[in-house]
Order: sequence, then C-alpha cells, then structure tokens
Amino acid sequence: MKKILKFLAALLLLPSLLFAAEPYYDAGSQIFNITAGATVPFFYNNPEHDPAWTFGPGLADKGHTNSTVGGIGAISYQVFLNPYLAIGGELGFQFDFQAESKVVATNVPIFVKLTTLPVQGRFEVPISVGAGLLYTSYDGSSKLTFGCDLEVGIRYFITDAWGIGVNVGLLFIPEIYVSNAAKMSTLSYMPATLTVSYRH
Repeated sequence: MKKILKFLAALLLLPSLLFAAEPYYDAGSQIFNITAGATVPFFYNNPEHDPAWTFGPGLADKGHTNSTVGGIGAISYQVFLNPYLAIGGELGFQFDFQAESKVVATNVPIFVKLTTLPVQGRFEVPISVGAGLLYTSYDGSSKLTFGCDLEVGIRYFITDAWGIGVNVGLLFIPEIYVSNAAKMSTLSYMPATLTVSYRH
C-alpha cells in the first residue's frame, strides 16, 4: 500500500517538477517541423440535411460524414516570442475521398500557428492553435474559406537539434455563406501525425 501511495505522490509531483525546469528556448529561438499522417472525419454539420449532424467515416445514409479516412501533411516554421510561446506559419495538404462517389476532396490550409510549450527540453509537450485561409477543392469546384485547428503533441529530441514526435488534433473547415447564414456547414477532421522537428 505504501508503494502505491509513493507512486501516486510521485505522479502528482511530476508535472510541477517538469514545469519548474529551466526553459530550453529563448526569445528568437526557431523551430521547423515536417508532419505527415492520417485524418479521420469527425463530424459534419449541415442544417439543410437530414440529419443535420453526422459522425465518423462512411456513407451519409448510414449517419456518417460521407468521407473516408484520408491523409495530411504540413510544414511549419515558428519563432519564439519568449521561452514558452512561439508564433509562425504552417502550410499543409489534406485529402480524403467521398464514401459514395469516390471523388477526392482536398484542402490546403495556410495558417498562422501559435504554440506553447509548458514542458520543454529533451522531452516536450507542444500545444498549438492555428487559424487562417483554407483552399478547398471538390468535384471540379474550389473555393477559399476559413479554417482553424487545435493540436497537442509529444516529442523527443534525439540530439539537441533533431527530434521526433506524435500529434493529435482537430481541424475545422466551416463553409460560410455571407448571403445565407442558414446554409453554413462545418466539416471537422481528427488528424494523427508523426513529426520531425529541427530547432536552433
């Protein structure tokens, strides 16, 4: 019983020890990331459809988003404003297929990205939000819209400069109509990616 209590106490103290560690980064430090992985359709909301909300990959008539599991990749570059906060840009490419027609749908996010690193050094926990323009294309038509994402990751630096990690997140793609707000729809994906990072 004492061993279990000691283990639980160590678990409770671990975050405070990590947060109390000397920060690795300075204002002006830079980091470059390359990510690639899979995206799973999370939900699709369209008030004009019945049902208005559908979830997961698969056919729309089965209550799903009518999208398949797809792929995603991105490159990002960020500069630290202070030891715990970095800002920069991200250029990505995401695709999936429509479950019914097998037509490919693509999205190109061009986001401003803000990242905080409450745990940093050899082992890091980056938490990021991104927002910006998103070029989307489907079945011969394309448009420029708004997009945003939230991402949490874990990465380990093998050397002082090079690291690898995994990330999970949520990508939101709203389709906005200024003239008719009732037609607005939102598609969301859950990306899971591997990352290679270089910092200096």
